[in-house]
Amino acid sequence: MPSGELTRRTMALSGLMTAGFAPAVRAQDAPAFATGAERRGLLTVPVRVNDQGPFAFAIDSAANASVIAGDLAARLALADGGEVTIHTLVAPEVASTVLAARLRTGALDVRDARLVVADRQAMGGLDGLLGTDLLAGLRLVLNFRRRTRIDVTRPRRHREPGGNGVRLNARATVGEQRFDGLLLIDAMARRVRCKVIVDTGAGVTIINTALAVRAQARPMVLPDGTRLSRILSPTGSGAVAEAMILPELQLGGVRVARIPVLVGDFHTFAIWGLADRPAMLLGVDVLGLFDTVTIDLQRGELILDP
Repeated sequence: MPSGELTRRTMALSGLMTAGFAPAVRAQDAPAFATGAERRGLLTVPVRVNDQGPFAFAIDSAANASVIAGDLAARLALADGGEVTIHTLVAPEVASTVLAARLRTGALDVRDARLVVADRQAMGGLDGLLGTDLLAGLRLVLNFRRRTRIDVTRPRRHREPGGNGVRLNARATVGEQRFDGLLLIDAMARRVRCKVIVDTGAGVTIINTALAVRAQARPMVLPDGTRLSRILSPTGSGAVAEAMILPELQLGGVRVARIPVLVGDFHTFAIWGLADRPAMLLGVDVLGLFDTVTIDLQRGELILDP
């Protein structure tokens, strides 16, 4: 990736889809729906910016640039940080940045944090999102069962026991340096091998056309009677995706059937070199099927606890 450029993608969908609970090591349908940004299923952390707040930020494990809502940046009178090129799901875009003298939540405490200025509506009303640029080396625990906020902690010295959960290697291999900082795992979608980017900042899972075709995804109708949904970047730029049903996804020993997804050959897949390879952005609609999801960004591990 060219120097000075950041990868950043988020979305706001008309006709969002979320999934219900599915036990581990068993196939189960997951075709539930929800509409409106308030039903995206994203968990938030309380973030203090320049010792003010707390403000509600979501964790975005598929972004290496953190963002803040423009109105909040103005209210806090954050210093101008200049412009950068960000790679959103939709396209490369030029965006403004601001500088926060201090930003902290849990074990995260950084000085002179650079934040991309985003559109609050495009983020579903959130105050901001924290990417791997600030979270690198930390441990995240997402408790979906209790709907509590995410715990941001320091990594443990010793490898934690897996319990009844599924432990997945989420670190990119040497030949995949473009994924540095992202959580990349291998999975199977109806006997088709695919690359999966763990995306805690997405309310719904997105797949590319290569995966949709090879895994025989089927068209579906959204609650509003259409088959298309609009996706927004943090700046408000949009793109159209097609709603489909992915017959099956297997993550280690866990299988989930009939997953509602959005399909499109978006800029993000091209940037990551996955335009022609079966790939997906795994959102919280699937992650939320588990009681707890633990992400160790230092070890490159993903633990899914049923």
